[in-house]
Amino acid sequence: MDLEPFVFSRDGYVVGMRASEVASTAAAGDAGAADGDALLAQINSFALRPLATDEFVVFTMDLCHNQMDRHFSRFPDEELEKINRMVPGRPLMERHDLRGTLPRGTFFRSALHSDDARGRLSVRPDVYVLRTPDNESFILNIEGGVYRETSIGFSFRTPECGICGKDLRTCDHVPGRTYGDAVCHYVMRDVLEVIEGSVVPTGSQGTVFVPRSPNAQSLSARAAGAGRSGPLPLDAALEVGRQAFHWPVELWSKTVWADE
Repeated sequence: MDLEPFVFSRDGYVVGMRASEVASTAAAGDAGAADGDALLAQINSFALRPLATDEFVVFTMDLCHNQMDRHFSRFPDEELEKINRMVPGRPLMERHDLRGTLPRGTFFRSALHSDDARGRLSVRPDVYVLRTPDNESFILNIEGGVYRETSIGFSFRTPECGICGKDLRTCDHVPGRTYGDAVCHYVMRDVLEVIEGSVVPTGSQGTVFVPRSPNAQSLSARAAGAGRSGPLPLDAALEVGRQAFHWPVELWSKTVWADE
């Protein structure tokens, strides 16, 4: 008997934001300009007309990883590699609402991120969000750390039992129970589709800010690379101050599943 595949969501977190990544890389010199041109080309491959650098903001998110979660499930590394290839072109949504809302952004590239200290492999895509009036408060809430949590909507075929290796729906083991020295969990095999990534209001995850360093040095270098000397204009000074507070920032969270 064929068993139906699952459609699930899984939590991640917002890693950082780069409001003017194309402009800042261009200010770093010829190599930076080439990187900025490449990023802009990647974004414009999804647009119906060429976008200017001031028309969008770029965010980086962690969507899923290979660690066991509180529901005693995990992705194997090979499925993360598959998900990483599927993410570009998928929409950024709110609360996995595919019926009542339209996308807020588009994932335009993705990479696997390895944290050797924790033995953690994660899918870390970039998403662009247009700076439209409708998105203004959405962007501000992400930049301000109010919208932190993310979640991936996906489908997969087989929940493989971590104890016996069989389909969990056909064996007697229960996730979370201990059998001998092993806690039963299931491995999510044969991912069929990445449906979307969402910003979600999931609570009680113990998220903390982990700023990268050195922020001040990188900002000073970009200002120097742009040929500025002396006091900055007010608008430019406010932008540099905002970036010093928000960019780059990593938000780490405990491993949980969305309850939605």
